Amino acid sequence: MFFRFITQYYLKYFLVVFLALELFFVGIDTLKYVDDLPDSANLFILFLFYDSVYAMSYTLPISLVLSSIMFFITFLKSNQLTALLALGFSRFSILKPILFVATLVTCLHIGLNCTPFAYAQESAESIINNQAVLNVRQDVLLKFNNKYIFMGKIFPLENGSARAENIKIFELENRELRSYYTAKSAFFANDSWKLENAVFLDINKNLQLGKPALKREELAHLEVLNGFRPKVLDTFSQDKPTVSIVDAIDTLKISLQQGTSSTKMRAILYGLMIVPFFVPLSILIIASFIPSLARYGNLALISFACIVGALIVWGLFFSFSELSISGLLQPEAGVLSPFLLLFFISLYFLRKINTKFI
Repeated sequence: MFFRFITQYYLKYFLVVFLALELFFVGIDTLKYVDDLPDSANLFILFLFYDSVYAMSYTLPISLVLSSIMFFITFLKSNQLTALLALGFSRFSILKPILFVATLVTCLHIGLNCTPFAYAQESAESIINNQAVLNVRQDVLLKFNNKYIFMGKIFPLENGSARAENIKIFELENRELRSYYTAKSAFFANDSWKLENAVFLDINKNLQLGKPALKREELAHLEVLNGFRPKVLDTFSQDKPTVSIVDAIDTLKISLQQGTSSTKMRAILYGLMIVPFFVPLSILIIASFIPSLARYGNLALISFACIVGALIVWGLFFSFSELSISGLLQPEAGVLSPFLLLFFISLYFLRKINTKFI
């Protein structure tokens, strides 16, 4: 009964703040693209849906923190918090339902980033730019085992498939070019890329005067890049890719197998899977600064300080994540270390949560 009482009040404030921020975000984006919005009502509704899902990455974490501040200040002004403490409930017992809801919503949001909803921004922008114009990738160069693969253009298709044009594959042995493949088109199917009407040139290892140095062969079909899904290719080709957790993990595995840099993927995974948990840690710290009685502190100053502090923490994590993805900071130093620092600070305040006022 007590758990439901606290949860209902917290969820009420959370929904108010979350919906307000979502409407503000979507409204600003709608004004931004007002000249490019589609005439079709269906496409316009889809744009609003995808844009609101994309906005959740920004509005959901800060809404959870701001609603906890509203909960504590409102409960303190109405003397409900004081009454609960007088009845024998500890600060932490009052805080536990809020932490549970915040952690649960955060986990659901992380789970959502494992699904195609993670690409909501691309879907919204493709509607504005007339059906997937932005999704075409150009001049993609990849390393796979001892092969270097160049794709002139990659066109995403439905159901996770894709088509590529102007494909060139260079195969090396001991840093020397040994063979060369070229094809005008290729399709992604059954977890691999299938080149059509490929031309194969093999360089003779033992070059001798009077003997042919090249062997030319035409292949109707050729499979390459097993496991390189189109979204994985996007991740390699973009400086700041939009990627789901599943595709980021696959890309990280490929990077480690091929011996290429995994800095960008580590930063993305830290940002998607670890950084969102700053929410319950921040709520725990904020709760420690809420007095037992309204007259024990300046509520206006306390609420202002908590809101500014929450925005600063959120902004720092967002900035450090972007800097780490760009390669300016190592992910462990830019994302993981600040999170661990916040974690240990929250543990310190957890030990003192039941004191009168810190």
